[in-house]
Amino acid sequence: MIRDAWGVVDLLRRKPSAATLAWAAREVGPSARVVTWRRLTGGIASSVHQLCVVDAKSGTHRLVLKRWLGEDRAGALAEFERETTALVALERTDVPAPRVVASSPEAADSSPAVLMTRVRGHVDLVPREPGRWLGQMAATLARIHAVQVEVPATPPWRAERQSAVPVWSTRPELWEAAGRILEGPAPSELCFIHGDYQHFNLLWARGRLTGVVDWAWAGLGHPARDVGHCRLNLAVLYSADLAHQFTSAYEAVAGRKVEPWWDLHEIFRYSDDWPRFIPIQVAHRAPVDIEGMNQRVEQLLADSLA
Repeated sequence: MIRDAWGVVDLLRRKPSAATLAWAAREVGPSARVVTWRRLTGGIASSVHQLCVVDAKSGTHRLVLKRWLGEDRAGALAEFERETTALVALERTDVPAPRVVASSPEAADSSPAVLMTRVRGHVDLVPREPGRWLGQMAATLARIHAVQVEVPATPPWRAERQSAVPVWSTRPELWEAAGRILEGPAPSELCFIHGDYQHFNLLWARGRLTGVVDWAWAGLGHPARDVGHCRLNLAVLYSADLAHQFTSAYEAVAGRKVEPWWDLHEIFRYSDDWPRFIPIQVAHRAPVDIEGMNQRVEQLLADSLA
């Protein structure tokens, strides 16, 4: 088995058990059965499979089964509850998200699982028109932040952050300056946020953004958290310049300036784990320049401070 970036045994390749598949079928109908399943690539924190469920009365259903496996049951339950709550709340909106078919804290061999509708599209990591790609990402995020739903607050997607200048840094003064800023109070504003908004969680079809998935960190939070997290991911895989273009696009469509404090907050979540788990997420769908990753993040930090 592979160990993921957090040292937890990676069970993502384990196929659903017969009992789990039986649960999924029952939730569709008493005579339904799962005829095929396949693992969806790219995930690093949960196991996701596409199911084809056939029911004599309602026909064929293309569904997605998401399971939280591993030893951290408390963390798994927290993510399961946030995702279920968010998806149910989003059913009353026009945000292109999956719809919950069923959910259970013990459906997947005593592990949490959500059965949801399949959203059309695929992850696009090599866009033909990067400007249009970024523009749709920004517009969709602004739509998410405008949603009015009753959900709990959500914590940062990763609790710990850089506490010292990274050993690989060539400009330690940047990290020191950012650290001093982060010692001050966080700007306070609450709205509905995705919590893990970035290109790995967006689906596309023929150049159009068709879906937003992976809502395990959704809840109330500062909107700039989503922007900062997406900026970090863009810099990690592409460039700091592309991250800046995303910010400009978001500010234009949302009609608000992004709080730089939260941008620094997200950058400080970067760690030596990223060069290990990013290739797993990419799954050969795009080139990954691992050697230049640290430098791109440091350039993003310099741009944010400026």
